[in-house]
Amino acid sequence: MQQLGALGKYTLTKKLGQGATSTVYLAFDPFAKREVAIKVLKQDILSDPRMGKLYQRQLDNEASLVGKLSHPHIVSIYDALIGDDASHIVMEYVSGGTLEKYAEPGNLLPVDRVVDYMFKCCRALNYAQFNGVIHRDIKPANMLLTEDGDIKISDMGAALLLDIEQTQINNIGSPGYMSPEQLRSEALTHQTDIYSLGVVMYRLLTGYLPYKAENLPALCQQILHATPPTPRNLRPDIPPQLERVVLRAMHRDRGERYQNWKDFGSDLAALGRFEQKAIEINQTEQFSTLREMSLFKDFTDIELWEILRVGEWQMQPAQTVLMREDEMGDVFYIIIEGSVSVTKNGRLLNLIRSDDCFGEMAYISGRVVPRSATVTAGTEVTVLKISPAQLAKLSDHCQLHFNQAFLRVMADRLRMADDRFAKLAN
Repeated sequence: MQQLGALGKYTLTKKLGQGATSTVYLAFDPFAKREVAIKVLKQDILSDPRMGKLYQRQLDNEASLVGKLSHPHIVSIYDALIGDDASHIVMEYVSGGTLEKYAEPGNLLPVDRVVDYMFKCCRALNYAQFNGVIHRDIKPANMLLTEDGDIKISDMGAALLLDIEQTQINNIGSPGYMSPEQLRSEALTHQTDIYSLGVVMYRLLTGYLPYKAENLPALCQQILHATPPTPRNLRPDIPPQLERVVLRAMHRDRGERYQNWKDFGSDLAALGRFEQKAIEINQTEQFSTLREMSLFKDFTDIELWEILRVGEWQMQPAQTVLMREDEMGDVFYIIIEGSVSVTKNGRLLNLIRSDDCFGEMAYISGRVVPRSATVTAGTEVTVLKISPAQLAKLSDHCQLHFNQAFLRVMADRLRMADDRFAKLAN
């Protein structure tokens, strides 16, 4: 690949884009052995008499987030250099482009895909809020797609600009997605991001922004006072319950708007898939299912996303043999729904139901061992299959929580075995 030069330890390979304030390059980090995106600031803008301080604040915000936010749906910031002569930010490279291309009437995503993306954004922005970060510039252009079609939010360091006229003139911020409280220059909370994500949903579902005006003052007046067309008026196949979620998220009155990301995300998760014939279960539903299980009560949201990335979600009919005694194996299973019977030499030893696991002894022993019993699906079952090799790829904290969960399972089973033995002895 042709090289454009070097920037410190990074090899610049391609210009990805250029704006009024910066140029973004694709580069290679030879130490971490990965591609990165580097945003190089146009240094002279910091001396701009009107906007220099605001640009500096945005730059400082981004630099302060180096290594701070680690979430599967947030673009990571790896490195930053802020100097008098040069400034740049080194970020995770996300190759699939932005959601902007799906924000036009002729190129809309399926409804369930929009729901899935917005649910993941809720989780990411909830995590950001927990770490003291409010985005303030949520829009399709700041939502990037990975090569395999997942979503990541970028520009987490976007500065809050209270002067809306300057925002428009200098192309910083996005008035069409701004909350009423932003336009009124009020103190902002996470609810401003909730409003903006609601507008993004509206745009992705219909292809239109809720408000349209010929100039900025008229647009501001509409956001503050007008009632937008309902999404179903623009796209009749939108389910009514989804329309209610969108309108609540972008409600002008903060008291009527979602109060927190958890409620917003829960309502999205409750919608499920709209293509009822689809056999696959999307990650939104999978995540919500794991979140409700007591087995995973100590796992963080990020750790649950880790598990979904390495686990294999399976649905098996009744009487399927999932594990056979004396065969060699080291994978283990989490029962999501249904029940299995555990037998040895044809004798029933146990029934295991949802929110439990089996096969974990091989993982605990640390090697491939003969199975001590046969496990058969007693009903149609949904299981999450995980191999120790895949589990080893998880973060240390996630593996620790798995070990703790398995210890609780073993303790419960020993207690049950003691109770049975006591009853037999009596």
